[in-house]
Amino acid sequence: MSTLKNPKITLEDIEFQKQQKLDEILFQKEVISETVQMIFAPLEPATTKAESLMRTVNTGMAIFDGVMLGMKTIGRLKKLFTKNHKKRK
Repeated sequence: MSTLKNPKITLEDIEFQKQQKLDEILFQKEVISETVQMIFAPLEPATTKAESLMRTVNTGMAIFDGVMLGMKTIGRLKKLFTKNHKKRK
């Protein structure tokens, strides 16, 4: 049977580990901040008419998809609640 020796942990070790973890957290915070800025950065102005038209079409399709998804969701929720309402009578 082997005996495992527990290493003694000193306050200096704890302080060192704490500082390492704080440095890791700060680094991750910077990485997340940069990523968020890249994602939500405003689009550069369109340089050509074709690019401008494509952005407009893309925006229009995104709005249309959102409206259609909302209408379908509302319709399904209405069905769900009307079925439950009829069962109570």
